Amino acid sequence: MAVLFLTACGKAEAPADQRMEEGKSRIAGAGVDVASAPGVSLSYRYGFRLPVEKIAAAQEENASQCEALGPATCRITGMRYDVSRDRTVSASLEVRLAPEAARRFGKQSVESVARHGGMLAHSQIESEESGAVVAAAQADRASFEEQKARIEKQLAVPGLGVAERQQLQAQLADLTASTRGAAAASAEAQRKLAATPLTLEYESGQVDQSLSDGPIIGAFKDGWINIVAGSATIIMMLVTLLPWLLLLALAAWIWRRWLSGWLRGKPPQE
Repeated sequence: MAVLFLTACGKAEAPADQRMEEGKSRIAGAGVDVASAPGVSLSYRYGFRLPVEKIAAAQEENASQCEALGPATCRITGMRYDVSRDRTVSASLEVRLAPEAARRFGKQSVESVARHGGMLAHSQIESEESGAVVAAAQADRASFEEQKARIEKQLAVPGLGVAERQQLQAQLADLTASTRGAAAASAEAQRKLAATPLTLEYESGQVDQSLSDGPIIGAFKDGWINIVAGSATIIMMLVTLLPWLLLLALAAWIWRRWLSGWLRGKPPQE
């Protein structure tokens, strides 16, 4: 009865090769083929789940793929690898790519992680109208320059009053600061258009590349993981407390055998 129940509730498993191909096809099609429109800057973020012993190799392969493209196309801007006390591993790789190479590199990275036995856990692609920001900043800068030229002409007029001159100089300083801010905003937007940020995040955990687990099978797997994690916690607590418990037991034995009788004036027990 139990076997029939699990067979009915769980999804029938395909052969291992077929499950691997299904997983790769699903991973490759998970929002990787988004292309940027003119004037739009994109940022990519992919999260992967891998066996703990495979994370370092997958991260290193993705970094090597970026280096192989050359600094003009791909540059590594950040790399992290952390091992937690509970034996889990998390890592990340941050790169900046030429916009035309970002989509291709994302797909290549996902396929590389799949070859290392991992799966795509989440993906996020965000866009920003950087072209509009550049146009608005340039228009603002031109307007500020025009106002500055008008105020400078007013300041050059002889016989200007002290109060009026101070007011015009304050306006000129504000316009100068605004011009610098517009230039900085334009430069930042142009930088986003010229280089696309892409972040790869890796974490250790259960992998099901073909997503073939049904709710019942998945519940059994999650329950077993919880049992193992709980057992590890209990063992860690016992190992941590055991020396102190032994020390307390030794102190109690010394007290009962030697110190308590000595305090009452009785000879210690043999």
